[in-house]
Amino acid sequence: MKRRSGLLLILYLVPLALYSQEKTLTPGGFVRGGIFLSAGDYEHDVNAAFGDAALTLTATDNLSFKGFTDVRVRLGQQFGENVNSFTLREAWGMYYNKYMSISAGQKIIKWGKTDMFTPLSRFCPVDYTLRSPDFEDAELGNILGVLTLTPAPFFKLSAVAAPFWNPSILIIKPIPLPSNMQVELPEGFKSGNGFYSYGFRGDFTLRGFDAGLQWYHGPDLMPGLTMVSADYTNPLEPAIAVEGVPYIINSAGFDFETVISPFILRGTLAYTKPEQEKAGNEEVPFPQVEWVAGLDWTPGALRVTAEYAGKKVLDFYEAPYDPLIGTTLNMEELMELFSTPGFDPVEFTRSQIEAFNRLYNNQLFEYYHSAGLRVEAELFYGRLIPSLTTVYNFTSRDLMLRPAVRYKPADSVTLTVGYEHYTGTEGGLYDIIDDFMKAAFFSLRIDF
Repeated sequence: MKRRSGLLLILYLVPLALYSQEKTLTPGGFVRGGIFLSAGDYEHDVNAAFGDAALTLTATDNLSFKGFTDVRVRLGQQFGENVNSFTLREAWGMYYNKYMSISAGQKIIKWGKTDMFTPLSRFCPVDYTLRSPDFEDAELGNILGVLTLTPAPFFKLSAVAAPFWNPSILIIKPIPLPSNMQVELPEGFKSGNGFYSYGFRGDFTLRGFDAGLQWYHGPDLMPGLTMVSADYTNPLEPAIAVEGVPYIINSAGFDFETVISPFILRGTLAYTKPEQEKAGNEEVPFPQVEWVAGLDWTPGALRVTAEYAGKKVLDFYEAPYDPLIGTTLNMEELMELFSTPGFDPVEFTRSQIEAFNRLYNNQLFEYYHSAGLRVEAELFYGRLIPSLTTVYNFTSRDLMLRPAVRYKPADSVTLTVGYEHYTGTEGGLYDIIDDFMKAAFFSLRIDF
């Protein structure tokens, strides 16, 4: 623990090196307390309770150097487990001039111009399990280097390289799994052959129209579940081991943003293809094409963001079985299935893991259509900010609804109260997670 704390302290002091330029050093951060109260049929009435703090430091000479560090501390409980973390969210340094910039360190990079659906964001992993009143807290930094060239005022070329795989954290741990199934998920930076990633993006800024082209190679941020072993020697207590592993993808995309008063219009088109074949590899998804169209509208004190997302799954074939992981099992049907002559229980287990991957990646059907809406208002000179965020998948019929109200009695104090609601069809992803994800929440945050 001392070695880890010492390393974090060293990385936190990275921006201080820039302070030798005798320019600007800006500290900041916040302290916060929060609680999530379960609204579903979950074994823990207190879904999460925590106290956390952030300490940020920005150093710059305002000419050619900049550094930034963000350290987070969190104590409490989440889903019935103790949480005690001291993490470095970001720590990077940058040199820049009129024509180029180069930066390195742990950094959050979000590619793409869309907001609620982000198929082009390839370097920013997400902790989907984190209970927080702020969506941005779930974003995780990545160790990477960034080179940006600006040969002309209307064109910028960026190259990003990351030596490790820092996967997103899936919502698996709270799911009620069979007692004989063990699932091991990867967390943190992982090294190995092929775990590196790199990408290029060109941004064009024209009069009233911005556009970007990009390409990415490396492991997807979402780990895929693969069957390590399935031992049916004892039919009453089979032992099943599942592991989250990386799979390599190539991805190309285009996006744009333009203003047609009073709207800001955005669009995205993305193509993703895994390097491995889908057949026989349950962790590997299908190739797919995704598209997003959205707008921002600001009528008076209101801010409205609306987006539509579509997807076509390529080389699609029907799953041989419906996904059962996380659902209530019908033991009579399972016993009848297992007693069928020629039935292979190991292959059935592999097919079930593949089906769950397809459920998680929205690939059970050939086409998907979703919509998202966020409405926010600033009232009483920005002191009271009610908001509503909702996302609905028309294909899977998964619905997320999140009303919230923020109240600022003082400039540095924010009180937040809200509710997260999840619902879906029986056996669907939101039906599996709704009991432990539905919750009312409250937080008090003080910025400094």
